[in-house]
Amino acid sequence: MLINIKELNVKAIVKSSIAIALLSSALFANAAEAQQKIGFVSVQEVLANLPQARNLEQQIQDEFKAQIEEVNAIEEKMRGLSEKAQRDASIMSPGERVTMEREMEMLDTTRQLKVKALREDMNRRGNEVRDQLMGEVMRNAQNVATEQSFDVVLQRSALVYGNDAANLTDEVIKKMTGGN
Repeated sequence: MLINIKELNVKAIVKSSIAIALLSSALFANAAEAQQKIGFVSVQEVLANLPQARNLEQQIQDEFKAQIEEVNAIEEKMRGLSEKAQRDASIMSPGERVTMEREMEMLDTTRQLKVKALREDMNRRGNEVRDQLMGEVMRNAQNVATEQSFDVVLQRSALVYGNDAANLTDEVIKKMTGGN
């Protein structure tokens, strides 16, 4: 019976020791967390205030100007043929009509293929440029966070609440626009 009492005392001491260790580690963890500096950045707001983001669509249009003009030329040729077909329908022979319809079909097929390829190329290039810009935003956010000794920086969209003192958005915008 004596052995059982000693075993109970040892078990109680072990349980107490574990509880004290867990409690003290929780207290230290909370103290360490309290010292962390956490901030956030609104990426959407940064992008909305960057001239390079506002000009993104025009930049893509400029890059693909030749292909856009090519599609416009095909559409203009199609309009001309359609007007000619309507205007000259009464004096055209059946063979001329068939030839013109085939030409219109070929032009329409060519136009559709070129529009599809152009749309895909523009989307791909737009995504590349947006990804580059997003990478630049992230690098600048990291630089601002490092300069201001933040331990953690989150995106604003991931937060339910953030104190204005933790908002690094304006600093990131200033850094990316040269302070303008």
